[in-house]
Amino acid sequence: MILMTIKLDSKIAQDLINTKLQVLDEKISVILKKWNLETVVELMEGAKSGKIAAAEPDAIELQNFVDKRDEIEKLTRTM
Repeated sequence: MILMTIKLDSKIAQDLINTKLQVLDEKISVILKKWNLETVVELMEGAKSGKIAAAEPDAIELQNFVDKRDEIEKLTRTM
């Protein structure tokens, strides 16, 4: 991984971070709506148990979005 340092106005940085989080939340919401579910846990458990077997690709994608969102939120707490 290559690390880079750039100067960026804190308001612009916060706006970029908030926009990225909003996009991730929207993608998560689209997947949940597709399966008529309200929580990430419902889809993950349904896919894992085989109850919603066709949802496995969406569950994987959903988990990636959640992980990315968590990573960004963790980074913002250290700023």
